[in-house]
Amino acid sequence: MANTFKNAWAENISNSSGSPTTILTCPSGDSSRCVLIGMHVTNTHASGDVAVTIDVLDNSASNTLTFMKAISVSVNSTLDVLDSSKLILEESDAVKVWTDTASSVNVLLSYLLVDST
Repeated sequence: MANTFKNAWAENISNSSGSPTTILTCPSGDSSRCVLIGMHVTNTHASGDVAVTIDVLDNSASNTLTFMKAISVSVNSTLDVLDSSKLILEESDAVKVWTDTASSVNVLLSYLLVDST
């Protein structure tokens, strides 16, 4: 079984709930799991707070769960979303993020990729 620490990120995320920015899709094959160990959301807007929504796609159940809804992130600040908690993704599950203000949020996600290779 292989364990590999990795990062995924996106800059200037979408402001559309209909097409959120995918930050991470857990790889399929090799019985992969992604253990999310950190997620930081940074407001890069010059003068205002932004509201951020984080969705988790459960591919095996064909369902999307709103993990956090319209969380306010103050101007020029970073929010530690997981705050020492862990979140497990199975094969083809995904983390998607969108905000109420275009081109004003960056997301950095740290995870442990576990597979059977």
